[in-house]
Amino acid sequence: MIKILKTLLVAASMLSSNAWALQNCQSQVVRLIVPYGPGGPTDSVARIVGQAMSSELGGMQVIVENKAGGASTIGTGYVVRQPADGCTLLVVAANLVLNPATGIETPYDVLRDLTPIAPLVAMPILVAVNPKVPAKDLKSLIEWIRSQPQAVAYASPGTGTLTQTWGEMLAQKHNLKLLHIPFKGSAEASRATVAGEVPLLFDLGGVTAALIAQGRLKGIVTPGQQRAPGLPDLPTAKESGYKDLDAESFLGLMAPANLPAGVRDRLHAAVNAALKKPDVVEAIRKLGMTTTGGTAEGFGALLADELKRWTAVVKASGIKPGQ
Repeated sequence: MIKILKTLLVAASMLSSNAWALQNCQSQVVRLIVPYGPGGPTDSVARIVGQAMSSELGGMQVIVENKAGGASTIGTGYVVRQPADGCTLLVVAANLVLNPATGIETPYDVLRDLTPIAPLVAMPILVAVNPKVPAKDLKSLIEWIRSQPQAVAYASPGTGTLTQTWGEMLAQKHNLKLLHIPFKGSAEASRATVAGEVPLLFDLGGVTAALIAQGRLKGIVTPGQQRAPGLPDLPTAKESGYKDLDAESFLGLMAPANLPAGVRDRLHAAVNAALKKPDVVEAIRKLGMTTTGGTAEGFGALLADELKRWTAVVKASGIKPGQ
């Protein structure tokens, strides 16, 4: 009985502490800062998850604010400067670690100045080719690239993106000659590949996934942990015998550094509960992504590993900001 009473007192104390911290939020609002413009995948996920989090936080309003610019550094820097009270949170993407990995100056340290709360979703990388390219799987694609007399051009949505760095990792690990052709977003990159201007495309889901489903692009592989939503016939790199090429993009939730543990734990519980709701799972799946969730510690470890991994790839390839 004494043990039960102690447990109840600890739980009550934590709830009181959490409630007190979140009650300090102006007008009972928790803000999710998206460091990109409205309408994109990060913004869409933030709005879906934020709405579901609201009921898990006792009905507190969770709103999304877009603070775009500087390859996500403006919005991220804004959150870093906010009080660590759980009232202002940051929705992060792979750019969080790719920016310092590729040499973009950031007025913060991604591992020191932010508190991980939880991963949100996994976003698959897609490898696709123009239908005239003879490759039908990853093995035959690598063989085809090696057979070409000159470097094979590949399109990506832009310089410093995860898809570019994955392409450079592919070239390094399998001794391939590849030439990066950056475009201003997925729509332009996929359009050029469909037209045959560039034979090879490395992209995230969305536009490219739709073109693969329509047969306008030939899907080769996805190097994620699981097959891409909506493309059940597209194998993973691991299934194709290339586990050394495993990679996927992600979105996650973070807060300013020094967030009290009780507040972090309450927010962590709320977001993980939100990600298990069937309507949230389905809404995310329709965006071509997969809900993940997980521990704050695990997300922090993922960020540290990704920063180390892509920094090494960039160093070996010589990628520079703007190239």
